[in-house]
Amino acid sequence: MDTLLENIDNQPLGFFLTRTGKSYLSELNQQLSNLDIERNYYSLIIIERGQGQLTQNELAAALGTDKVSVVRIVDYLVSKGYIRRLRSKEDKRKFCLVGTPKALLALPHIRKAIAGANEKALSSLSADEKKEFIRMLGIIKSNLNSSKTF
Repeated sequence: MDTLLENIDNQPLGFFLTRTGKSYLSELNQQLSNLDIERNYYSLIIIERGQGQLTQNELAAALGTDKVSVVRIVDYLVSKGYIRRLRSKEDKRKFCLVGTPKALLALPHIRKAIAGANEKALSSLSADEKKEFIRMLGIIKSNLNSSKTF
């Protein structure tokens, strides 16, 4: 790994982020192996926070992803029995996402696993280093977003 860091200008940043992300998700999947889903854990937390009022478009915005990906996520979670789509009472053209009792039972385990994976990932960092790490990720994201021209 040290040789990679020495040549960081010659390595895509996405390579480091992807490898780190895969390791993190592997840890999370291991901690949540008792559930019958293998991804989209955080989507369930966002859906619960929406208190039955969150639409697929709003979920896409909250996740920072496109609508097609959210349709796949929602279809997956519906097929596994974690969420339902309910027609909005305010706007009959929209559907809101609602967690099922199965989701409510899984959410405490998901939150605990996320906290555990975060703790493991950041365990050798001081509190100041953790804050700096998150701050730097925000700067990187902002830098990349500011270069978009539409």
